[in-house]
Amino acid sequence: MPYHTYLTGGSILFWLTALIGAGIIIIGVRFILAPRSAAVGFGVPALQNEAFTYLWTKGTRDIVSGLLVIGMLSLRVDIEVLAVFLLISSLIPVGDFLNVYAHLKTRNVPALLIHGGTAVFMWVLGVLMLRR
Repeated sequence: MPYHTYLTGGSILFWLTALIGAGIIIIGVRFILAPRSAAVGFGVPALQNEAFTYLWTKGTRDIVSGLLVIGMLSLRVDIEVLAVFLLISSLIPVGDFLNVYAHLKTRNVPALLIHGGTAVFMWVLGVLMLRR
C-alpha cells in the first residue's frame, strides 16, 4: 500500500474525520432550521425568540467548521495539518461543555456527555493522525 501524507478514502481515519465534519454540518443546519429544539439538544434551552440570533450564529459556526474539515479532506492537506486543526477545533466542544456546565451543572448529563465525547473523539483522531 502506498504511503500518503494525507488521508485517503481507504483509511478509517478519513471516514471518522468525514463523520465529524458531516455531523457538525448537520448540527449547524438544525440550529438554523429548528433553533428551539437544537438549543434543547445543546443542553441550554432558549425560551425567547430573541435568543435565535445567537442560535443561528452557533449554527453558522458549526456549518463552517464542518465544511472546513470536509474541505481539508477534499484538498488532501497534510495529515499533520488536519490533525492540528482537529486538536485546536476540539476546543469548541470543550467550550460548549463548559457553557452547559456553567448554566446547569450536572442537570443535563446527556448534553455534557455529547460535548465532552465530541472533544475526546476529536482528540483521539488528532493523536492517531499524528502517530500515523
